[in-house]
Amino acid sequence: MADAKQTEAKKSSGNLMQIIIVALLVLILAVGGFIAWKILQTPEIMPTDTAPAQTAETKIPEAEVEDPSVPPILVDVDNITINLADENESRFLRAKIKLEVRTEEDKIRLTSDLGKAKVNDLILTLLSNKTFKEIRTAQGKYALKEEIVFRINKAFSGKPVRRMYFTDFVSQ
Repeated sequence: MADAKQTEAKKSSGNLMQIIIVALLVLILAVGGFIAWKILQTPEIMPTDTAPAQTAETKIPEAEVEDPSVPPILVDVDNITINLADENESRFLRAKIKLEVRTEEDKIRLTSDLGKAKVNDLILTLLSNKTFKEIRTAQGKYALKEEIVFRINKAFSGKPVRRMYFTDFVSQ
C-alpha cells in the first residue's frame, strides 16, 4: 500500500513537471513568434548611397523651355455653376476657366464637341465633390487647379494642357 502511494505521488509530480515544461515551451515559442513578426513588420531602411529605380510614373519630368516671344494659346471653358458638397449648408460655386494649351492641334482637340464635353464633365464632376472649406483658401484653389490640369491631361493623351487660370471664381 505504501508502495502504491509513492508511485502515485511520483506519477503526479512527473505529470506536473511535464505540464510545466510544455507551458514553458509554448511561452518561448509565442515570444519568439512575436519577435519574428515585429522584425518582419518594421520597414526596411534603404541605404542612402543607392537611389530607387526611376520608372515612367516616378520620374520627375524635365522642365519645359518656353519661348517668351510666342504668345500662349488659350482655350475658354464654358461658365461653370455648381452646388458644392457641403452637407450643412447650400453653397455654390461659379467659375470661369481658361486653359493654356501647348499647340494649336491641342486647342482643336479640346474645342471639338467631344473635347468640350469631356473637359466640362471632368471639371463639373471634380468641383461638385469639393466643399467650401477645401476651395476657399489660396492653397485650396492652387490644389484644385493642379488636380483639374492633371485630370484633363490624363483624359487626353499627350498632356495638352500646360496651365489653368481662373478668370472668375465666386463661391457663396
